[in-house]
Amino acid sequence: MKKFLQRLLIIIVITFVADRALSYVVNVFYKTTTTTNEHKLIAVTYKMTDPVVFMGSSRAHHHYVPSIISDTLKKGVYNAGLWGMRNIYFQYGLLSNILERYTPETICLEIHPTDYLETPFSTTEAVGPLTPFIGYSPGCDTVLKQAGFYYKGEVSHLYRYNGEFANLLAGNLSKRTSDADKGYKALYGKLDTAIVAVKPEKFPFPVSKDKLKYLQAFIDKCKEKKIQLILIYSPMYAVEKTNLFQVPDSIAKKNNIPFINNYQQAGITGDSHNFFDFGHLNDEGAKKYSALIASELKPYIK
Repeated sequence: MKKFLQRLLIIIVITFVADRALSYVVNVFYKTTTTTNEHKLIAVTYKMTDPVVFMGSSRAHHHYVPSIISDTLKKGVYNAGLWGMRNIYFQYGLLSNILERYTPETICLEIHPTDYLETPFSTTEAVGPLTPFIGYSPGCDTVLKQAGFYYKGEVSHLYRYNGEFANLLAGNLSKRTSDADKGYKALYGKLDTAIVAVKPEKFPFPVSKDKLKYLQAFIDKCKEKKIQLILIYSPMYAVEKTNLFQVPDSIAKKNNIPFINNYQQAGITGDSHNFFDFGHLNDEGAKKYSALIASELKPYIK
């Protein structure tokens, strides 16, 4: 029994040391990869210094062209949006990390129904990509704990990069992302309405009290740091009369912050030349919309 316990202890020690050593190596590759998600998270967390920051999921990622908006506002702009279901849990964790290093003057949050409704496939699991930043900020750690990632990542540091090894290797072997676009990711191609019958997207889901709690926490962090927060909803291809925006409108009024709702935008909505798919602008549409939103933001951003 004594020998068994000794061997078990040796195996545990070897496993622990190997985990820490390998995770250190993987972390080096993580910080130098050029694959979109990892590269952008590193840039936003450790390098971004612009006074105006756009946050949100894929619609933010593809809709806001920093160079165009910056030209109108006469301020540096960075697009910190990321593709995928980057709901309010993820945004709160990312904001917490950003504020550990510097404080932007203005944050424009591209709001989405996944930020306040109990939509499928949009739970706390959305914060998974933030596990490499365990211990970086209390706010990020809080949401990682709720999602069940924190303690696993504390036990095994290698776990923090679970599922990302292929991306890290590919992003270090070839250049996948340029810093010149300041976070904007263009989509090329046009929505083919002859093939796809596009109807307004519907969200028949109840309001999530937990998501509302995090949305308010996001707002409170901005207030605490005296950051000007602006909620935005960018154009969709197909629209209808809807009560989908009652929640963000109510939250904006309650907190005395602007909510710029461009769900239906003249000159963009309904024009397939502006869209890559029903919910995302292509590069042509993004440039057109960025010029419009820059003018709308100018009265708020001094």
